[in-house]
Order: sequence, then structure tokens, then C-alpha cells
Amino acid sequence: MTDTGILRLLEPSALADPHPLYREWRQQGPVLWDSGIEAWLVTGYEEAFTTLRDAETFCQDWRRVGVDTPPALLSLQTLDPPEHTRIRKLMLDGFKAAGPGRPAEAVRTVLDERLALAEKEDDGFDFVRLVAEPVALRAVTALLGVPQPDRDWFVPLSDTIVDGMDASLRPETYEPGVAARAELSRLVSRWAGEPLPDGFARHVLATAPDAGVDREVVLNSLRVVLQAGFQTASRFLATGLLTLLRIPPDERVVVDTDKAVHELVRHSGPVHVESRACVRDTVLGGRRIRRGQIVSCFLGAANRDASVFPEPDRLVWDRTPNRHLGFGRGPHACLGAQVAVEVARQVLGTVGRRFPQARLLAEPVPRPNVTEHGMYSLRVSF
Repeated sequence: MTDTGILRLLEPSALADPHPLYREWRQQGPVLWDSGIEAWLVTGYEEAFTTLRDAETFCQDWRRVGVDTPPALLSLQTLDPPEHTRIRKLMLDGFKAAGPGRPAEAVRTVLDERLALAEKEDDGFDFVRLVAEPVALRAVTALLGVPQPDRDWFVPLSDTIVDGMDASLRPETYEPGVAARAELSRLVSRWAGEPLPDGFARHVLATAPDAGVDREVVLNSLRVVLQAGFQTASRFLATGLLTLLRIPPDERVVVDTDKAVHELVRHSGPVHVESRACVRDTVLGGRRIRRGQIVSCFLGAANRDASVFPEPDRLVWDRTPNRHLGFGRGPHACLGAQVAVEVARQVLGTVGRRFPQARLLAEPVPRPNVTEHGMYSLRVSF
């Protein structure tokens, strides 16, 4: 039983770069108990991979270990097979109905608009506000086939939900996070009562009864796709660009291939933690895990496990194989991973080609998020 000092993850230096602390933990073993939050911390790749893949032993649906879960929180994200299998298939069918070209076309349009504005800013601009957030929101709403919400209303609400994911470290974020989910759910409920164009949301809502999926679960899952799709894409555009801007211009590459994007996800992806509950006593990384205990997989740490990724702190643009965990694994692997990769290819590839001398104007101030890293702003000049 140890105290890993997990609250150090909230210090400014760790929010900017948690990897020194991750390495410190991994040197003690791939699985450590933290007595402060009463959870197992997993930093080893194989142990994290096993946890994410083995839904029979490690659950996302906490009702399986006796934790009461409000109906408003039951969704694609929190159910396990077989319930999860039905809603996931429904959502995958929604992707097919949306068509692969719709988000890509929307991204090209808004990106051109945003970069034109950026070029006019002689003193630099905030990439998060001017480019990353508008592009990500346009992409996810185009995919869903729903009206785009007011960004000044939606983004703070969405950030509050991400803050609530760190409630074990910052308990004061829990209630606001629940309230923000409820407010976002009201938006999704309005979609269900409106005529929508052919696409993801319309298909899912129309076919859910025949698929045997509860309507509230469907609405909650559409909320999750909107929220998670926006946050993962917008935060990765910022963390990815920051990594590229730290490289001297004559040494940069243009990130416009799937392989390059996946390497940037491995190295600088925003999603750092996924947690599960242990359903039955087991052994993981030489540690005895008891039923009901929390297992937190630090994906950011696992993605730099030197036993799996040679030279893990270096960007190897043609790294093969690249079995990173940036999009998760197993039944809860990211549903929109390929869409996220396509968005990143378009944005980071276009920026790299058009503005090879782009530079960082100031060190970004990171948001106080451990589960999903992000930043308040990213001041850059093209």
C-alpha cells in the first residue's frame, strides 16, 4: 500500500508534462496502489492493454460491482456487453448512414475560413479558440447531422464535463459535471423532436426501437458522441500542434498521413486516463486486485512504455507497428477514431504545408485536467 503522490499531477509542471512522474511510477512497477484515491494506477502497456480488453474482469458498467448508476449516465460509454454491443452496433450503423465524406467536407470549409482569419492576425492568435474548437465542433455536428450549438454556450459546458472526470482528484468538480451533462442532454432531447436531415442522428433515433435499445440510452449516447468527439478532436489539434511547434522548422514533418497522426496520438494524445472497476479477484502486473477496486489505466504512460515502443519519447513518424492506446482498446475503443484521424490530417497537414515557419508565441497555460489534457489557449503566429 503506497501513496504515489497522485495529486502532483495537478501541479502546473505535471499538467504541462506528466511524463517524468509517469516514469517515476513505472520504475516502481507497472501497477501501483494509491492510498489517497484508493485505486490501482496502471502505467505498464501490457497491463493497461489487458484491462481495457478484458470486459469480463474489468467493467465500465459500475452497476456490476454494486454501484448505483443514474439512468442519465447509462450510455455507449458506460455500458458493458451485451447491452453495449447493441448500442455500439447501432452507432456504427449511424456512421455508415452519415457517409465518410460529410465531416471531411465540413472541415475543409471551416478550416479555410479560420485560417484566412488567422493570416490577418499580425500579432498572433489563439489557435484553440480561432481554429481547433470551431473545426472540431463543425466536424462532429456534420457527422451527427444536427444543428451546430452556440459555441460560447457549448464549449464552457463541455469543459465542465471534462473537469468532472477528475472528481477523484478534485471533488468539487463532480456536481457541476453532472449538471452540465443534464443541460447537454436537454439539447439532444430537442434534436429528437425536430426533423433532422438524413445522417447519423436521424438513423440512430429511427432504428433504435427495432434494435432493442432503450431511448434514454440512445439520447445519452448521442450526447457522448457530441461531447467526446468535440473534446478529443479539439484538444488533440492543440496538443499535437504544440508538439510540432517545439520542433525547429527545418526538422518538422507535414503530418498528413494516418501513420504520422497515429504517432502524434501516441506521443501527445490528450486522453491520459481510463478507469475500470474490477469485477472478480484477479492478478495484474503481479498485484492482487480485489473485486470492487478501481483500476485507472494511464494511457499517456503506457504509450511511452519502452518495452513496447523503442525510443518512446521520440517521434518516429513511420513507427511500425504502433499499437498505441490513444483511442483505447477492447469493446470501448473510440468509435470515431478514424474520423478524428481524418480531421487531424486535414488540419495539421494544411497548417504544416501552408505555414512551415509557424511559431509558438508563449508557453500555453494548461487546463487543470488529468484525465483529458488540454490548454486554455495556444498563442501562435503563422
